[in-house]
Amino acid sequence: MNSAEKGSYRKIALASVFGAVGLLYTGILGGWDISPEPKGMGFDETVAATVAPEKKNVKPLYRRDPEVVALNQYYKSIGYKLASVEEIPRIYIKRVPKGLRDLTSVTERKQIFLRIMLPLALRLNEEIAARRDRLMMIQSKKYSGDPISLPEKEWIDQMMKRYRVTDGSITALLERIDIIPPSLILAQSAEESGWGTSRFVRKGNALFGQWAWDEDDGIVPEDREEGKTHVIKSFDSLIDSIRAYARNINSHPAYAELRAERAKLREGGDVVRGWDLADTLTKYSERGTEYVESLHAIMRVNGLDAFDGMSFADGEMPSPPSVLALLDD
Repeated sequence: MNSAEKGSYRKIALASVFGAVGLLYTGILGGWDISPEPKGMGFDETVAATVAPEKKNVKPLYRRDPEVVALNQYYKSIGYKLASVEEIPRIYIKRVPKGLRDLTSVTERKQIFLRIMLPLALRLNEEIAARRDRLMMIQSKKYSGDPISLPEKEWIDQMMKRYRVTDGSITALLERIDIIPPSLILAQSAEESGWGTSRFVRKGNALFGQWAWDEDDGIVPEDREEGKTHVIKSFDSLIDSIRAYARNINSHPAYAELRAERAKLREGGDVVRGWDLADTLTKYSERGTEYVESLHAIMRVNGLDAFDGMSFADGEMPSPPSVLALLDD
């Protein structure tokens, strides 16, 4: 073979290679199946149409939501891991990330949800404790005979109305203005919201399924019975939903047993734990004792009891992703 023929042969070979590569990428991008047909398996259009019909709705490739990725990276950057946490970072997330329900890993979904909820639960109890301290200070003034100021009297009247205390007793009010153990808040929010994946959480930050009767205040349940007018109350942020839940627990007559058990534990000098208070919540759900058993299972399987009695870590933390950060808490 002379040099001219060799050059021509190389050009043909190169052209064939580039052509094959080009066809391969075109096939990949176009979704074509260009793999060689196995020997002994000739193509039969009739059989193919019968055995393997064309798939028109192909499920798209799974991609992790950017908000989930950003939140995970943020937690990693500050070393926030539930398995080893001793003090809780003071970080407040205003809503669940959009892709939370799409996560294929149940463990990851639960970890994200709990890390969101735990600082919010501590923040709630911090607010309640401040209110309780102020009330106890006023009570001590009353016992010592010191005058109570007009603003203090007005504040007490406001608290009496908020917590549905009708006898005017500061002692009765103290039984209602008290913390809710983080383990109970976490277990109930997980149970009621499907670990942050329910439609009500995604659309209205509604963690606990509380009812309202003005459609402007909430979300209409898809399975609402004919003739019913209730909606699931929506909130501007997750912390607002938790505050409304706490007010309900601390004021509604249905949860008087919980408040009595909590007062009993306090009087005995015991730690107020969610496991003990969960026993009293048979009226929270139509499921009764089965609901309590479900709360206990969530606490046990996820080690939530360890979070009761925890406090915030000292020092400032870097701000979380801006799209999820609760700027006005």
